[in-house]
Amino acid sequence: MDPASPNTLAYKGTALDALEELAQTKTYVELLHVAHSLWCGSSCPRNIECKFLHYKMTEPQASKKADLVPPHRYNKSTANYFTLMGGEGYESGFTQEHQVNFWPPLESVLRRIDQAREKGDFLFCDYTDWTKKQNSSAKQVVQCFCRDIIQWMAIWNGVDLKTVPLEMWLAAMITTPDDLCIPPLDVVHQKFRLYGRSLRDLVQAMVDDNWGRDAVHVLLSFVRQLIFQYVEKVEFEGTVNSDAGIHAQAGKHADSVWDSIVLRTHTGGTYVGMILISRIAGLGMLEENWILGSAANSCISMDLAKSAARIYHVDNHQPTLSFGEQSKQSTFEKRRKVGYHSVYLDMMDDLAGTGCPEPLLHAAGTFLGVQLVHRYWERSLGYRIPIHPVMADTISNIYGDEPTDARLDGLFHLRLLVSGHKVEQEISAESTLCPDLLAACLERQRQRTSAWKPDHADTCTSHTIPTQHSSYSQPGAAEWISDVHRLSQRANNPKELQKLLTSLVVVNSTPLSVDHLDAVGSQDDLWALCMACKVDCSKDCEWLAFAKYIWKQFGSSFTLA
Repeated sequence: MDPASPNTLAYKGTALDALEELAQTKTYVELLHVAHSLWCGSSCPRNIECKFLHYKMTEPQASKKADLVPPHRYNKSTANYFTLMGGEGYESGFTQEHQVNFWPPLESVLRRIDQAREKGDFLFCDYTDWTKKQNSSAKQVVQCFCRDIIQWMAIWNGVDLKTVPLEMWLAAMITTPDDLCIPPLDVVHQKFRLYGRSLRDLVQAMVDDNWGRDAVHVLLSFVRQLIFQYVEKVEFEGTVNSDAGIHAQAGKHADSVWDSIVLRTHTGGTYVGMILISRIAGLGMLEENWILGSAANSCISMDLAKSAARIYHVDNHQPTLSFGEQSKQSTFEKRRKVGYHSVYLDMMDDLAGTGCPEPLLHAAGTFLGVQLVHRYWERSLGYRIPIHPVMADTISNIYGDEPTDARLDGLFHLRLLVSGHKVEQEISAESTLCPDLLAACLERQRQRTSAWKPDHADTCTSHTIPTQHSSYSQPGAAEWISDVHRLSQRANNPKELQKLLTSLVVVNSTPLSVDHLDAVGSQDDLWALCMACKVDCSKDCEWLAFAKYIWKQFGSSFTLA
C-alpha cells in the first residue's frame, strides 16, 4: 500500500532509525529538538512557520471532482438551527493563521521540567489519573480506553476491527497520554508498555508491514503529542489556569482561535488517527491540508458535540477559554466559541470543496461519537460503566489479556495512595497502608511538588515518620535497614517482592509472614513503595521508610537469613 502521508519530512530514513535517535535523548528539551529536526530539518527558523509545532494551511484549490464530495450535512446553512458552542451559529472572518509561536513557551516549560528532574527523576504528576472517573487501578484505565478506541474506530471506519490489529494497537498507544500523565522519555526509552507492547514493538511492526514514511509520520507526531500532553498536565497541576502556561498564551485573542485549535489537535493525537483511517480505507497519498484539516476538525467536532451534551465544561483544557483581560473574559470567551465553531465550518467546506476523501470527511464531522462512546457517558457521570461481556471479549481478542505490567501498576497505585489526601489534612482511616507509611508517601509527594513549585513548601505541613528512633541505634539496625532497602532492586513484581520479604526476613527464627506484611499494607501498597524506590530513590524514599518502619515495629528481634 502506498503511504497516505505527504512526502514533506526532512528525514528520509526508517522509523526504527528515527526511534533510535529519539531514544538517545536524555532531556525533554533534547527530545523536542531531535523530533523537530527529523520533521523539519536543521534550517527551520523555529517560528510560526515551523511545520512541526504549527499548522500552515495552504490556500484551498477547488477539485475537479468536488461535485462527487457533498458538503457535510452540518454546515453553514444548517448550523444556526442548533445551539453548539453557545448557539451563535456561523460568522465569517476568523483566521486560520497563528498569532503565537509555540516554541518559546514550550521550550520554557520543558527546561523547567528538566531542572526539576535534576532533583528527582519522578515528577509530582507522573502517572497520575486524569480521567476523573474514580479508577481503582491502571488496568481499569487501560481496559476502558481500549474500549473507547474500539468504539471510536468502529464509528470512524465501519470495518471488522480484528482485521486491522496494528492500527488498533497504535490507536490505543496514542490515547494513553490523554488519560494518564505519561513521561514522554519513559515511552521512547521503552519503559512504558500497553498489553506487553512498547513503542519500539509498534514501530517495528509498522516497518515490517511496509508502512514507509507513514511510520515516521506516526512516530514523530506521537512524540509531539506526548510532549504537548505532558506540558499541559504539568502546567495544569503546577499553575492551574494561570496566565503563564501554553494554553493561556494561545487563549489571549478574542478573534483568533487558531492557536488553540492546533494545540488541541496536537494533544488529541488525531493527526495519527487520520493516517490510520486512511490506511484502513486504502486511500493512498493524501494532500497535506486533508490530513491537517480533518485532524483538527475531528477534535473540534468532539468539542461541539460535548458542548451540546453539556459535558464540554468538564474538560480541564477547553480551547475556547479566554485568558485575556479579566474584565473582558466573558465577552472574549463568547467570541472564541463563535470562532471555534466558525473555523470548523470553514474547514469542512474547504475539505469537501477540494475533494477530500469521504472517510476523512466522515471522521472530521463525527458528532455521533460523543453520544455512543462510553467515554463521554462516564465523563458526565464521574464514574465507570461496567464493560459489557461482548466488549470484554473484543478487547481481549484485539489487545490481549494483560493490559498493564508491574511497573505501571505500581506507579499508578503510588499516585492512588496520595490522590485522596491533602498534605495538610489528617491521614484517612480508609487507606490499607499504615498511617506512618502513608504519611511518608505524602511527605515525599510534597517534596516532588516543591521541586516543581518551590513556594509549595511554604504552604504545606510536613508529615513524615521520624528519621531517628531509639531502635535505629541498636546493633545491626543500620545494616538491616540498608539490606531491606536494597531488596527493592531485586523484585520485578509484587509476588517476587513478597517472596523476598518472607524468605529473607525472620522473626525469632520464624519467617516474616504474609500476615505481618498485611498489617503494614496490602500487596499493592507495598509494591507501590517498592516502585517509588526503583524510579526515584532518595534519603526520604518510600521504601526506605518501609524498612525503618518494620525495624521500629519489631526491633532487634529481626535478623536477615
